[in-house]
Parts: sequence; structure tokens; C-alpha cells
Amino acid sequence: MRPVSNQGIACYKCMTTSLDNDTCRDPFSSLINPVHLNCQATPLGKNGTFSARFCAKISGRVTSVDGGANASYLNSIFYYRTCIVDNIMESTKSMETSGSFRLKGFAGMPGSIRLQGYISLCTFDGCNRSCTLYSSLLIIIIELLLTIIYVSCF
Repeated sequence: MRPVSNQGIACYKCMTTSLDNDTCRDPFSSLINPVHLNCQATPLGKNGTFSARFCAKISGRVTSVDGGANASYLNSIFYYRTCIVDNIMESTKSMETSGSFRLKGFAGMPGSIRLQGYISLCTFDGCNRSCTLYSSLLIIIIELLLTIIYVSCF
């Protein structure tokens, strides 16, 4: 039997707070948003904080706001990265999903916002960063290599 660790996962934590200077957007900079070691979160229906088991990334276009939520978010892209204790995707048996969903009273936000976008969970340190930059870089490198091979053959 393995000993139970009380050390939480390390996750990035940030949220879109300014559309003009959104440091949480993709591509993501870990220099501006350092990873939070032993990330703590409050489980659903409980008080207090506990070691997190998942990192989460939520992103999408804001399609509606209500109940005092910031109306300037409407039709903009919103990002939220955090750690959580509970598997909020348990019903889907997947670690990511896309669609329309509502965030109500999320991270102390007044009211609620409806997003058309993505939610993803992961279980290793720092995994809720952006993969966009890495995949774009890989495509550029492959194209560069193919160009070099093509030019050297002719």
C-alpha cells in the first residue's frame, strides 16, 4: 500500500480580468503567471481547502452575462486556469469537453457568464498551460525541414 500524499498538484492559476491586458490567454506565459505549487482548492459542498487533484483550463467566447457579471466580457474570449479537488468531468468519463456552459459565481465573480468553449482537466504538474504555442512551433519546424529537403533535392 502506497502512503497517501498530502502534496497537491502544481497548477497555473489565472483568470481574464482585463480584455486589454489578458495575461491568462493563449499562448500562455509561465513567466507572467508562475505555477502554484501544492495547489489548494475547496471541494464541492465542503468548507476549507484541500490538496488539489486536477488542474483545470476553461476557455471560450462569452455568449451572455447576467446577474451583475461584467458586461464588457460579452463576445470576448475568456480564460480561467485553476486547480480543483473534485473531478467535474466525472459524468462525461472524459478529461475534456466542449460546448455551451455557464459559470455562476465562479472565482468570486458576481452573477454568471455563459461560454461557448472548452473545459479540460489534467493530472500532472503545470499541465493547464497552453499547447497552442508548442503545436504551432512543431508545424513551423516540420515545414522548415520539408522546405530544406525539397530545396536540397533540386
